[in-house]
Amino acid sequence: MRPYLVRHPSRSKPTFLSVQPVVDGGGSERALIAMVRELTGAGWECHVAVPGPPVLAEPYRQAGATLHLIEMDRVTSSGQRSRWLRFAARWPRSVVSLARLARKLDADVIHSNSLHCWYGWAAAVLAGRPHVWHAREVVFQSPAALKLERFLVRHFARTVIAISDVVANQLDQANVLVVTDEVDPEVFNPENAGRFRERVGIADDAVLVGSVGRLDTWKGFDTLLHAFPIIRQARPDLELVIAGPTVPGKERYAAELESTARSLAGVHWLGPRDDVAELMADCDVFVAVSSEPEPYGLVIVEALASGAPVVAGDAGGPVEILGGEARSAAGRLVRHSDPAALAAAVVDLLPEAQSSTQARRQRKALRSGGGVDFATVFAQARSRYGRRVRHRRSRR
Repeated sequence: MRPYLVRHPSRSKPTFLSVQPVVDGGGSERALIAMVRELTGAGWECHVAVPGPPVLAEPYRQAGATLHLIEMDRVTSSGQRSRWLRFAARWPRSVVSLARLARKLDADVIHSNSLHCWYGWAAAVLAGRPHVWHAREVVFQSPAALKLERFLVRHFARTVIAISDVVANQLDQANVLVVTDEVDPEVFNPENAGRFRERVGIADDAVLVGSVGRLDTWKGFDTLLHAFPIIRQARPDLELVIAGPTVPGKERYAAELESTARSLAGVHWLGPRDDVAELMADCDVFVAVSSEPEPYGLVIVEALASGAPVVAGDAGGPVEILGGEARSAAGRLVRHSDPAALAAAVVDLLPEAQSSTQARRQRKALRSGGGVDFATVFAQARSRYGRRVRHRRSRR
C-alpha cells in the first residue's frame, strides 16, 4: 500500500521497520516513538507500519518516522469468533504486504512492537531479515496465546526485548534482554506545571489527583472511582482527572465508567489527551492501580519524571519501578481492587497545604531517564544476521 507519509529512504543509513498493529496512542506507541527518536538521532532510517492513521501521527513525524499503512487486525481475547476468523483470513495478505515493504525499503531489521504482534516474525522470514520482538505484555488472558507466543519468540526472533523482569520471566530466557522504557526528561518534567490546569479550568490551588491510561476492564479506574468519595471525605478540596482512549470492544464498559465519573462532584472525565506531560506535572498524586499485574507501567515512569508521587498496584512492573517497598518517597504500593487501601495511600501522599504552580514546578523529578541504547541493540541484531546482510549490501 502507499505510504501514509512519504519520504524516500537514504540508502547510506541502516534501516529499521517496526510493525505496530494498534494505533490507539497507548504506552507501547509512546515508547516506540521515543525509541524512533533515539534511533534517528543515531543515524538510522526509521519506518513504522500501522493499520490506519494513528492518534500520534504528529509525534511520529517529529521523531523522524515514516508511516506506512498496512491492513492489520488486533489480537484480542475478548473478540467474537468472527473477529478471529477475519484475523486468520487477512493474516497472509498482511504478512506478504509487510514483507514486500521490508524488501522495498531494504530494511536491516524488522521489529514487532508487541508480544501480541503476530505479523512481524512471518514477514521477516519471507523477506529474509533479522527480527527483533518487543515483549510488552503479561499474558494473563489466555494460556494458549502465551504458549504460542513463547514458541514464536523462541524460534523467530534474533532478540527479544522485555520491558521488565515480570515480562521476561514468562518467556524462555535464551534470547531475552530486559530493557526498561524510560522517558525524555525534556518532555516529562515538573516545569510543565500550570498549563494543563489553566487549559481545562481547574483552580491552581486545588489538590489534584490524576490517572491516565487506556480504558480497559483491568486498568483499575473503577477502583479509583469507588475510592474517590473516601478520599474526598478527608480532603474536601480534592479534584480528580481521568484521561485516556477507550480500548476497542470495551465501549460499554467505558460508558459505564464515564456515567459513574460524571455523577461524582469534583471528577473531570477528559477522554483522550495530547497534553499528558502537562497533565502529570499538574497532579499532586498520580494513580495507576490495575486489577492485573502491569507488565511495566510507562505512565508511572512519566508521572515520576514529572515530580508526582504515584499510588500503584503491588504486582508486576510497578513493584520494579518503585523498588518493591510498600512506602517510599516515590509513592505507595497497594492491593488491587481495594478502594479503602487506595484512598488511604492517596491521602498519605497529598500535600498538607494547598497546591500551587510554583510548588509543583519546584518539585524534584522522582525518576530520571537514560541508560537505554536501542541503537546498539538493533545494530547487534543486524550484525548477528551476518553474511546475509553483508551480501545484500554488496549487491547495491
